[in-house]
Amino acid sequence: MENSLSNNQTIKTTRVCTLMITHSCNLNCLYCFEKHKSNKKMSFDTAREILKKEYASYKGDPQRERLAIELFGGEPLTNFNLIKQIYEWTKEQNLPFNYIFQITTNGTLLNDSIKEWLRQRKSDFRLVMSVDGTEAMQKGNRGCGLEKLPIAYVKETWPNSYFKLTLSPESLPHYAEGVISLTEQGYKIASSLAEGQQWKDGDEFIYEQELEKIENYYLSHPEKELEHPFNFLFKEYLEQRLENKIPYKNCGCGTTIVMYDTDGLLYPCHLFLPMVHGNNNVLNDIKDIDFFNPVALIDEECKNCPALKICKTCYGYNYAQRGNVCKRDKGMCKLRLTEAQSISAFQIKYFTLKESPLNDYELLMLKAAIACYKHLKDVHI
Repeated sequence: MENSLSNNQTIKTTRVCTLMITHSCNLNCLYCFEKHKSNKKMSFDTAREILKKEYASYKGDPQRERLAIELFGGEPLTNFNLIKQIYEWTKEQNLPFNYIFQITTNGTLLNDSIKEWLRQRKSDFRLVMSVDGTEAMQKGNRGCGLEKLPIAYVKETWPNSYFKLTLSPESLPHYAEGVISLTEQGYKIASSLAEGQQWKDGDEFIYEQELEKIENYYLSHPEKELEHPFNFLFKEYLEQRLENKIPYKNCGCGTTIVMYDTDGLLYPCHLFLPMVHGNNNVLNDIKDIDFFNPVALIDEECKNCPALKICKTCYGYNYAQRGNVCKRDKGMCKLRLTEAQSISAFQIKYFTLKESPLNDYELLMLKAAIACYKHLKDVHI
């Protein structure tokens, strides 16, 4: 996560402090992982004590790095008064480092008053709003229509914002239609498969077809910027390390990311909260896990898989659904492999067909895509 600076340097988020400010939500999305919602809310006193500690310990380079304070739920806008209190108190602290507030929201509660308050403070905030594609995809996944979402307001206020499109098994056959429709309207879309769903054999073929449609769209519209996952950098295939077979973690769970529940208890990320799985003993269960050691987070069954380097996993879902952070969702194996094979092949074609010379980063992406494609082209799971 980066922002441009006036001196052409970049400022990078090096720590994400997430506050679960409410357990309540006004929607009941198809793929929601929070199975034990309630009316619990974080108090300002609790939030202030958490942030005092976080602010005192953060040592980011004031020229290049920042802390992100993520306000999460449930739906965080159901506790908007706390958001205002946290913001105003933080501004009074005159912190010696860069920071940004991030709100992850479904967007339906962004009324005129909240929108104006955020607009006046837009440089201090970043909104991550879910938009799941077409009207039918949005209603099927999230139970509300696109007309309830202030998409134009978010794009106008934060022109570089990405909208988050999450694919459920039900919306998968319409993936390309959803992405292309939103892209044609000028929106930036970051799309991904929903974790923790009942994916079935054959879904990988649907996924491949939908990926190909989007890839063909990009090839015929070279003026469009590649968005996630089509701009994924397969850098693992270019690196030579002693533990080369074991990939890096694909998230900052328990290291650069922390989550504080409404009561102030600290968890590795939001997927470990009791409101997700109903287990109040989770902190005792995971107390001996070293989240800084990638080798300790992979089970023996997966260590020799030829597709391990591109196998994204969610340690929180692994714990919530299989009782072990190392136990990956085998139902997603074929989908992950299909994604990497398809996108690496697409990137090779995309960059070799570019009329203008490749910049250094594009050249790196091409080299990584070639390495990934060569490694996976004959792999079957």
